Amino acid sequence: MLKKFSIAAAGVTMISFQTIPAHAAQFNFTFDAIIDNNLAEPFVGSGVLSFDGDAEVGIYTLDSLSNLDMNFSFDDGSSFDIGDLRTNLSLAGISIFDLGAGELGLVFTGFNGLIVGGSIDFQNDFDTVLTFEPTGSIDNPIGCCGGDGVTNLYANLLPDGNSFETSFFGSYTAVSSVSTPEPASLLGFLGISILGASSLKRNQKEEV
Repeated sequence: MLKKFSIAAAGVTMISFQTIPAHAAQFNFTFDAIIDNNLAEPFVGSGVLSFDGDAEVGIYTLDSLSNLDMNFSFDDGSSFDIGDLRTNLSLAGISIFDLGAGELGLVFTGFNGLIVGGSIDFQNDFDTVLTFEPTGSIDNPIGCCGGDGVTNLYANLLPDGNSFETSFFGSYTAVSSVSTPEPASLLGFLGISILGASSLKRNQKEEV
């Protein structure tokens, strides 16, 4: 009985890891308030971009990234997530490049922002716009900022929906973090381990 259960548990483990992505790529964003292509304190915002799979050097359209998610927040209370995106996913993208020391950098690419013509534009429920300055097209991105992962952005308030009343300008970096197993994969594995331990203990009692 114990031998049969061990084989079944191993089979479930294999299915779990085949059906759930093992890794998620994640880039952590930091924003400052000076538009000079150099990130410096005081920092005024942060954010995360993630997608399934491992991050690799290259240029990718946003619609090619499985389970893409983005969220950004700023000290003035403004926040944006992927639901606020106003750019066609097939017309904008990311350029990932090597920063050295085991890290990767990221910039948005394209001229396809639909609101103010950035590489990628967001507009939230409060009519606040976040747009990343264009760095080039998907097919021919312009080399940006010495390869250090910094480029410019600007966010503008649109209180009447038609004009920019106030503006915020700054720079950002987006740097990769280490890929980690998806929580669902870990939970599935732990669940099987706990179940196996319980069955083993129960079988030992029955055999005594």
